[in-house]
Amino acid sequence: MKKRIAIDFVLTWTKLAGLALAGLALAFAVSFSGMVSIAASSGHFAPVGWFLHWTMQNAVDRQSLGTEVPEDVDLSDPSLVQRAAGHFATGCAPCHGAPGVAQSPVVLSMMPPPPRLEEKVGEWKDRELHWIGLHGIKYSGMPAWPTQDRPNEIWPVVAFLRALPQMDAATYAELALGAGAEGMEREAGGDQTAGLDGIAEVALTDCARCHGRDGLGRGEGDSAGAFPVIAGQPEAYLRETLLAYKSGTRESGYMQPPASRYSDEVLAELAAWYAAQPLPGRPAGSSGGPATASAPAPAANGPIGLVGGDGDESGIPAQIFPADNRSKAYISVAAAAGGEPAEGTADFLALGRLLAQQGIAARKLPACDSCHAQEGRAKNAHYPYLAGQPEWYVADHLKLWRDHDITRGGTPYAHLMEPIAVNLTDEQIDAVAAWYASRPVGE
Repeated sequence: MKKRIAIDFVLTWTKLAGLALAGLALAFAVSFSGMVSIAASSGHFAPVGWFLHWTMQNAVDRQSLGTEVPEDVDLSDPSLVQRAAGHFATGCAPCHGAPGVAQSPVVLSMMPPPPRLEEKVGEWKDRELHWIGLHGIKYSGMPAWPTQDRPNEIWPVVAFLRALPQMDAATYAELALGAGAEGMEREAGGDQTAGLDGIAEVALTDCARCHGRDGLGRGEGDSAGAFPVIAGQPEAYLRETLLAYKSGTRESGYMQPPASRYSDEVLAELAAWYAAQPLPGRPAGSSGGPATASAPAPAANGPIGLVGGDGDESGIPAQIFPADNRSKAYISVAAAAGGEPAEGTADFLALGRLLAQQGIAARKLPACDSCHAQEGRAKNAHYPYLAGQPEWYVADHLKLWRDHDITRGGTPYAHLMEPIAVNLTDEQIDAVAAWYASRPVGE
């Protein structure tokens, strides 16, 4: 007759703690042994790979729940697709490839290897693509957007990704690389290396992916207006803005990467090139004088009245408060009785014209033209022109100044916009942006 062995085991909190400590000790021992393969060449054990991908999908899905496509964003808008195309070529295609652009064997040796996006974007929701573009994915080589303070910059990327599966090589080459590029055999990353000779020309080609060599911005027809116009802008303004992007004192996921690739001297050459480009309908050198205007140092802070006077030798109009007197400009006054006109009406453009040419003293809003028209730019070459800029560009930047505590560096006069923008309503921003978009470029 067989004897039965009785096991008397009572699970207690002490024993549970002991088991946990034993498990930790085992994990540390395995880690310390160095026997766990971390080699990309070995790949993942299939169940581990599945678990990691499943965990990532769940995290992206849950953490993107608060993200929605803004009402004023149409992901089928060709201008949004165009706006992200150049960035995709330099920031995404080196790993993910693109139509007509092969992935490098080096990239394919990563673990996990980056997917071909035209084959995978259909598996993700718009909000998920936005979240991934903004935050990146840990342990995968997928970087976050260069600044977390410009989430709206990601929506053009989402629009581009939605259009990507329908693109052939020629369409992609035209959108992202420029005319004539579609006949070239390419490997991802092949356009990124700048040689020591002709670096300024390489940099100009980099800029021209979006802005064109003429500075008028790429895109025609439905995709027109995808980029701000930089032709004929004051050289000092362009140079200081590029340096601010390079240093990170002005934030943009589109502009910081290319600006950081080049030396200060090359950035100065680019500024000089684009400042010398003629505006539509004008010969070179006749852009109203701002490109060659003097660029004085900021004047010492002192009391400046809200209205009246032509300003001082620095070119700061007497309508604007200095940096140390901002509190006065933060006084918001209700709009005039009767509200503001509906967008798209004649009264709406009239409101924009009023803000641009006269300002609204009751709301502490000086006339925009006191700095940004030709006369203001002739006094100070740090002031850009606004006339002829795309409506979305002027509106977006005014709202950034008003709504977000982000770095808005650029020229030594960038701070002058802060106490002005904070008193603008959405309607006023949209109206003045529409007014300037309706004007001749560089007026």
